[in-house]
Formats: sequence, structure tokens, C-alpha cells
Amino acid sequence: MISASPNSMVPRTPLHRWLSIVFVFLLVLYFHPNLSGSTIPIFSPKAISFSGELDQSAWVKQVLRNHTIGPEITYAVRTIQYIPDAKERLSITEVDHALFPDKFQDITVNSGVSLPVGKTLHVHVKQLSRPDDVDASSLIFGVSTTFDRFSSEKTTPIKEWTRWLTDGKGRSNGAGLILALYNATDFEVEHACACLTQAGINATVVASNSQLDMPGRYVDLVQMLYNHPTRKERKYFALIDDDTFFPYMSELLQTLFKYDYKKPYYIGTFTERVDWILSNHAPMAYGGGGIFLTAPVTRKIVTLPCLEKNEEGKYILGGDQGDRLLYNCLHQHTDITLTYLALLHQLDQFGDPSGFYESGRQPLSLHHYKSWHNVFPAKIHTVADACGEDCVLQRFKFSDNFIISNGYSVAEYPHGITFDPLQMENTFDIPTENDFHDVLLAYSFGEMRKGLSDTGRKRSWHLLESRRERDGRVMQIYLKRRGDGRWVNEKDGEAHPSRDSVVVLTWAP
Repeated sequence: MISASPNSMVPRTPLHRWLSIVFVFLLVLYFHPNLSGSTIPIFSPKAISFSGELDQSAWVKQVLRNHTIGPEITYAVRTIQYIPDAKERLSITEVDHALFPDKFQDITVNSGVSLPVGKTLHVHVKQLSRPDDVDASSLIFGVSTTFDRFSSEKTTPIKEWTRWLTDGKGRSNGAGLILALYNATDFEVEHACACLTQAGINATVVASNSQLDMPGRYVDLVQMLYNHPTRKERKYFALIDDDTFFPYMSELLQTLFKYDYKKPYYIGTFTERVDWILSNHAPMAYGGGGIFLTAPVTRKIVTLPCLEKNEEGKYILGGDQGDRLLYNCLHQHTDITLTYLALLHQLDQFGDPSGFYESGRQPLSLHHYKSWHNVFPAKIHTVADACGEDCVLQRFKFSDNFIISNGYSVAEYPHGITFDPLQMENTFDIPTENDFHDVLLAYSFGEMRKGLSDTGRKRSWHLLESRRERDGRVMQIYLKRRGDGRWVNEKDGEAHPSRDSVVVLTWAP
């Protein structure tokens, strides 16, 4: 059992810390012998200082080269100065100005010429709550995964965890994390601990019980959380998946504080899929959205026979998934029922996720973003370092028919915004053979408006990269590929554009 926490289950002396630094250096040499190709990507949570427009232009050019974009592109740029005086975060904020009054320019990107500089536009946002304002010491999270998933460049959660488990500057925000690795060697446990220490995450890393299957390992996290040395400092004990993301930690904490931590609470959300709710016959919390327990519930669970099996090796309580086994145990042995929190999200829908991320909602959790759909929450969330957490995924509607879904997309509606933007766009792949296909997601999302892909009525630039330049200032690069058929009406003979199109936004105080 290895800990990256000052309150660890195993004490860490100064010698241990120096050995950890040496160990991290050796790991870097091992996994990055020529600084190219990686198992876990090297990154620094520290802010980077830049001297001016030349450095900003150089970064944009480097990103475009890395993604094989250009040199001939169409280009638009804008600096958005945020004013933190709004009373609330609306689903959509109307701005009485054009986003791009100078339109898009055809340019050739080369090393000798600086890119165009954008004019400044003002928007109003809520009072700022940035990651370094968060005190999450009342929370501790438990997650079970494999070392392969933890260390693979495609699935490692470190960048995402750094966004909501640290202050964004290399220090913990006070939240604890227990990482249980299945079939992990001592070296792998040490390696995981070193990576989390480097990221500033307050973590205890253990090898999970090899005698337990996946549902058992999940439920076993409860006793790890309950027996952690920092238990008395914690108010809420959470079970998550390795691809669960919390974009609004301040809002999450305020929401949880509504529930008395001295009383028994089992808090979570359902799947968005109505058919799965009905087939499961259980009002259970689905684990990917996050399950939050108060101390009285964890104390009760560790005394229950949740993991007992029959002679055939099956759980007496039933349950082929950990969240179902946990529910069955509580349901059969206690009077504790689910406290439903709709703002947590399992995200059990396939296909283009734009309808959800462009809805203007403020989801307390995200899930499945590296499997059932593909987005990059760490990149999306970077703008919180400028205009605050509430600004993440916030929508701004401009007079030239552009809508920014901050951190996800910039969308243009060339024929006007003639629809109700308060309705979610149906961009998902919904199985039509299902008897419930018309209402499959209606419980969570309401009645959705028709999707605009392939109609020529919507053009969308999706986030490619983002970076924090210095305190309060973030740059974003959005991209629309010339060959992306979603944004042309091929049935009416609309031609594809000849160039990739790039939008650069800078959020500045």
C-alpha cells in the first residue's frame, strides 16, 4: 500500500520523498528514452508565461502542425474579456455583438508571419470560482482499475484527475483518492504513486484483492474508504470509475453540503436509458456518474455480508456489476434508499455527444468520454483557469448567429437560430429497433429537437487544444475539417470547403 498523501497508511519520510523524486526521473527515462512516444504523457500543471503575440502565434502554429492542418486555412480570432458580475449562470447568455465582425480570412500559415490578432469583446460571467479556490477536503474518492488502463496513453486518467483533484498548479485541493489496481506488482503500484505525486494528487495506491472479481473489487472499495486514516476528516465517500470527471467541484460541494453528512445518505443517479432502468427493476445509483455515501452508510456497509457467495461461486445477493451488487446489499439488509441526484450523469448514449455538451447544462459529472464517445475533459476544463468553473460549457449567443459552448465548440447557424436553444439537439445514435426509441432518453433530456447535421443549417468547430498562458488567461483552438460532411448539405449539392477552418479564442480578464 503506497500513498502520495501526507496522511498515508504508510508513513513517508524525507528519504522516501527523495527516493520518489529519483524514481520519477528514472521512470521518465524508462518510458521516454527519446522523449517521443509515451505510456503516460509527461505534462506539467504549472502555468506557462508567454511574452506576447509572437509566442501565442507560435503555439497556434505548432498545434496546427502537430495535427497536420494547413498551411492554407480559413481563420478567425477573438479576444473575449470576461467580467465577473453576472448574478447567475444562464443556460444561454445573449451577447449584443457579433462574434466575428471581420469574418473569416483565408491565410497561409508559415513560420515567418504572425497570425492575425483578434479584437476584444466583453461578456459577463458569474463571480469567479477557479480550481485554486476549491477546498475539497471533505471528499475522498475510491476507484478500481487496472495498471494497463492507468498507464496507457489513451486511457490514463491523470490529466483529467489533475483538473478536479488539484488546484491546477501542482497542489492537492484537499480531496483524497484511493486507487486500487487489479493484479498490480509492487513496481506498478510504486509507479502509479510516483505519477500521482508528480501531478499533485493526494492519493493512496494499493493492489486490490486478487481473490475478488470485478463486482467484488468495486464493493471492497467501501471498506478501503471507511478504513482510511483520514476518515474522520471526510464527510462524503465516493465511488467512481476511472473515466468519471467532475467539471464543477465548487458546485458539487455546495450540492453535497445540502445533505447532512451525519445522516445515512446513498446519493447517485440513474442511467439515461429508460429501457435499462425498466429491465434492471432497481432504483439504483449507476457507478459511472459517481456514488456518494455518508459515513453512517459506509459504516453500515462494512458490517454487511455483501460479498458472500453460494456453493456455485455466485453472489448470494446477485449482481454482475459492482454498482448493482452494492445496491442489492443495501436493499436487502438496510432501509437505506437512493437519494436521486439528476445533475450527476452516467452518459449511457452512443454517437455524437454534441447535443449534451452544447445544451448549456451544468452537469456535476461526466462519464464514458474515452469509450462510448470521445471528448477531452481536461482540455475543455482548462478555461476554468480564466473565467471560472461556471464558465465551462457555458453558452454565449452572438448577433451573427454564432453560439460558443465554452470549451467544446463554436457553432454557426448560417440560416439563423430558428429553433429553441433550450431544447437539446438530438445528435445521438439511438437504436431504432428498440420499442422505447422515441422516449429512450426523454427521462433525462426531455423531448429533443431534430439534429442539424447534414442539413447545411449548422457548422461547428470543435475544441482541438487549449492552454493556460498565465493566471486568468486561457487560449483555445477550435477546428472544422474541410472534409467533415456533417456541415454541408450534400443532397442539395452544397460543396465541401477547400480549406480546414480554425477559430482561436483568448479568454482574458
